[in-house]
Amino acid sequence: MFTKELCGTANAIVAGWGNLGAGTTQILVGSLLFPILKIFFSGSSEMAWRTASIVPAFTGMVTAFFVVLFSDDCPLGNYSMLKKENKMKNVSAKASLKDGIVNTNTWLLFIQYACCFGVEITMNNAAALYFSEKFDLSTEKAAAAASIFGWMNLFARGCGGFISDKMNAKLGKIKSHG
Repeated sequence: MFTKELCGTANAIVAGWGNLGAGTTQILVGSLLFPILKIFFSGSSEMAWRTASIVPAFTGMVTAFFVVLFSDDCPLGNYSMLKKENKMKNVSAKASLKDGIVNTNTWLLFIQYACCFGVEITMNNAAALYFSEKFDLSTEKAAAAASIFGWMNLFARGCGGFISDKMNAKLGKIKSHG
């Protein structure tokens, strides 16, 4: 979809928007919805938080339903249609898996992502609790502070992708075995 010169930047910006979603969820659920539900449940923080946690799950399921129902598989259309019209060859999953396994870039990216993704998930899930316990913040204020990590990734990931593209242009990509 993107040329190799811009692929890192494009993918990183998209991933940054994904992280922005985590930050937005912290603000909307922890700082906006939670206090409203706490009033609704007569001050019960436990009931308010459990109920507020349902909202992102429900939103994700509704979004997934609409994506499956109304989106294409790729910019050219749906894979089944492209295969019927002979615009796309039929490649086996086994062959694709083999190509991915023997590609050095796959393993480098796997190792890099494995090293950083755990920190990212931990920050998204535990930051509000940490800010609440360590700095004695209310749930609402702790969620707002924790949301900054997700918001920051919109910029930080895009910069990382841009730097990656520049390094790729300067140093070249590692050759695959496939």
